[in-house]
Amino acid sequence: MTYNQPIQCGLSKSAVDALAANVAKQVNYEPGDDLYPIVARLGGRITVNSLWEVSDATSGSIRIEPDGSFTIALASHTGKERDRFTVAHELGHYVLHYLWPNHNGRVTGPIEAKRYGSGKVEWEANWFAAGFLMPEQEFKRSWDELGGVVPLLAEKFGVSLDAARIRVETLGLG
Repeated sequence: MTYNQPIQCGLSKSAVDALAANVAKQVNYEPGDDLYPIVARLGGRITVNSLWEVSDATSGSIRIEPDGSFTIALASHTGKERDRFTVAHELGHYVLHYLWPNHNGRVTGPIEAKRYGSGKVEWEANWFAAGFLMPEQEFKRSWDELGGVVPLLAEKFGVSLDAARIRVETLGLG
């Protein structure tokens, strides 16, 4: 079977952020929650590939089948926080580059996205991941409650220090 590469959704960064927070709310995601049950409820599954088992090992990828089911592949050599961001990033591809265009009349067919490069499609998926894992309003509230201590924010939201720092910068909190 031939898989298409994802195509930009064309939404602004703030629109992707708001959509991600809305999706998180719709699937009853709370900061720090396990993502595996959410992926399963959406019709997907997560696999972990050994660096030695596959010739094309990446830190993350998604393959969306013609029926809408999907598989997110993680590498075995990454850590928990990185894996959480990767899963949310791949969910971003699913929502922004599969569900969104199909909902708006642009049938995309099966898609495969690998976490290589830094083009607009990857930016969109990163924006989604940040907005999903660290919804703006909750993050700002937590910033105030935790006195702006980035390691505590990272721990609360289950993300790396770098992801929390970038979110602080993006939201103009630092």
